Amino acid sequence: IRAQAEAKGFQNIQAVMVGMGSGEVIDNCLTALLNPGDNVLTPCPDYPLYGAVVAQLGAEPNSYFLSEENDWQPDLEDLAARINPRTRAILLINPNNPTGAIYSPATLERIAELARQHNLLILADEIYDKLIIDDECEHLSIAALAPDLPVITFNGLSKAYLVPGWRIGWAVATGPALLLSMLVQKL
Repeated sequence: IRAQAEAKGFQNIQAVMVGMGSGEVIDNCLTALLNPGDNVLTPCPDYPLYGAVVAQLGAEPNSYFLSEENDWQPDLEDLAARINPRTRAILLINPNNPTGAIYSPATLERIAELARQHNLLILADEIYDKLIIDDECEHLSIAALAPDLPVITFNGLSKAYLVPGWRIGWAVATGPALLLSMLVQKL
C-alpha cells in the first residue's frame, strides 16, 4: 500500500491504516475527527456512507454542490461559502461516486488553497482511481498535488481489483507530521 502510494507521488507518508473495507476505515477516521456540532464538507450528490457516519456522530451535514454544467466538478464558490468555524475537513470523492467525474488539476489546486487558508484536513476517497475508462482523463491524487497539506486518502481492493468479497480497505495519511499526529493517535 505504501509503495503504491509513493508511486502515485505521495510524500510525507505518516501512517497507513488497514481495515475491514474502506467503509470501516472511513468510519474510524470520521469518528476520530468529528465531535458533535462539527461538520465536514461533503459533495452533493455523494456516496451515502458519509452522511450516515456524520449523522451518527452528532456532527452537522455540510454539503457543497457539484456542478452538472461543469462536468460535475465541485462548485468552488459554494464550497468556500460553506466553510465555517466548525468545519474540520473537506471530503473529495475523486473519481466521484455517483457522477463519475474526475476532478481537474485546476479544481484540485483551488480546493487545496481553500484547505490552506482555513487549516482544514482533506479526506480523499479515491476508491475508483483505477477504473477510469476515458483515455482523455487522468486521475491526479490531491495528496500528490499538495504534499504540504494534511490529507487522508481512502482506497481498497473491492473496486479496482474487482474483488468485492475481499473486505480490505485502507487510509494513507500524508502531510506534515505535527498536523496529523493528533488524528492518527486517536485512530
